[in-house]
Formats: sequence, structure tokens, C-alpha cells
Amino acid sequence: MRGHSRRGHPLLLCYIDEAGNTGTYDPADPASTPVFVVVSLSVDEEQAADLLMGFLRLKIRFEPTLQTRRLSEVIRHEVKGATLRRHLRGAARNPRRRALGLLDHFLRLLETHDCRIFGRVLVKQPGTVFASASTYPSAVAELAQTFDHQATSEGVHGLMILDSQTKVKNEGNVHTITTRRFRAGGSLYPGLVESPVFGHSDTHTLLQIADLLASALIYPAACSAYLAPQASNAHLHPSYQAIRGTFGRRLANIEHRYRDPTGVRIGGFRVIDRGGQGGAHLLFRP
Repeated sequence: MRGHSRRGHPLLLCYIDEAGNTGTYDPADPASTPVFVVVSLSVDEEQAADLLMGFLRLKIRFEPTLQTRRLSEVIRHEVKGATLRRHLRGAARNPRRRALGLLDHFLRLLETHDCRIFGRVLVKQPGTVFASASTYPSAVAELAQTFDHQATSEGVHGLMILDSQTKVKNEGNVHTITTRRFRAGGSLYPGLVESPVFGHSDTHTLLQIADLLASALIYPAACSAYLAPQASNAHLHPSYQAIRGTFGRRLANIEHRYRDPTGVRIGGFRVIDRGGQGGAHLLFRP
């Protein structure tokens, strides 16, 4: 349990973003994604400012042109997971080493600031249709349960911040949680101070961190763990094995996992793989 000496009620922050989409997977279409991941990153509010500043310094270190830019420009500049994945797939040695170096320092930031991660991974089968109106909201509700456990077990309150989408999608993504908080039998999320709120990644830097975690680490790790490598397909590229081999153990070490009242170990990353290739334990194992 973390120590808290601040005034008032301690607060744990949880940032949620996704990578991939819920669209039907077509292996013949390079733009079609074989997995969809929703990722949560939790951090104590006392650590949040230092985590943010550390991430801005990391941007400048790997993008030297930012050294002469204003702070607002550094904040808006996003490190794209798709770009890092492209460098990992490329034949050029220096961009590949640079991408791995950035991810090493990025993960070190999460470790240093006592962040915890958890999420849901949906492994698609070609041609399978998923209901986008329910897939993401159900994932958010599941992550709220894990986050609520973390907050209550540490004796703190929690607030979830989601990457903002359209108004209709935003409403759908929190409606389930709102109704569960105010049900007649009592809240299912007593540790949450409010239903999830929304932010934009160009103004909320910690959402950028959640996005990079999802798109540059969890997404390629899932592709590597549950899909057969194909050098001709960017999403199934053999180079993604390096993510699990280099960072898998460290990612597993910062998962928030716990046991339910029956003793079953839950939390962390839950994998839904209709092809039956393997469980969640493979996600971070090379």
C-alpha cells in the first residue's frame, strides 16, 4: 500500500486508451487490424506531475527538434506507436535501436512512478463481426472493476479519464458505470469518486502515455502472442517478438492483478481469443 500524507482524500488517476479497432478483420486489407486492445494506466496523483514532466523530457531526448519549441508545442507533439512499430519492422538498424531505446526509457518512467497497467485484448478471427456499440463499453466497465479494486485496496479514491471520442460514443462508454454506481443495492464501484470523464490527448499528456502503452507495447505484443507471424503483413510481423522478449517481464511486473473472493486470480490483462490460441499468460511471454 502506498503512503499518503497530503491533505484531504488521496486520489488515484486512471487513463484509458485503445489501439486497433472493433472492425471486421480482413487479412487481405493492410488497414484491417487483427486485434483490439483497451489499456488502463493508473498513477497516484502525487506521481502524476513528475511522470508528465519525465515524458516531456523523453520526447525532447528522442526528438531533438523539440528543444527549441515552446512548452505547449512539446505537449501537443505525440510520439506515435505506429511510427515505432514501423521502425521495428524496418531493415535499418539505427531506427530500430532508437525505437527500442525509447520504449526502454518509456517503460522505466512507468516503473519509476509506480504505475500499474491492466486492460482487455480482443483477438479477432477473419470475417468475425463485433458489435462496436457494446465491445468498448463492456471493456471499460470491466476495467472500472479492476481499478476500483486497486483504489479501495490502497485506501484511496479513484478517477478514470478516457480518451474522448464522439458524444454518442462517450455517453455509451460511461452509461453502464453510472447506472452501476447508483443502483438500489449500492455502488459496484465504491472507490470511484465519479463516472469516467473525458480528455483529449493533445491537451492531456498522460492520455498520450496510455496511448503509447497501448499502441507501441500491448498491441504488438498481442499480435506476436496470438497470431502467426507473416513478414508480408505489418500487423503480424515477426519483429514484434522483440517487444515480448525485451519488455514482457517488465510489463507483467507492473500489472495490477488480484484474487476475487473465490480465490481466482483476475485483473491485469484479460484476453478474449475466439481462435483458442492461448490465454493471457502468453501476452508477455516470448
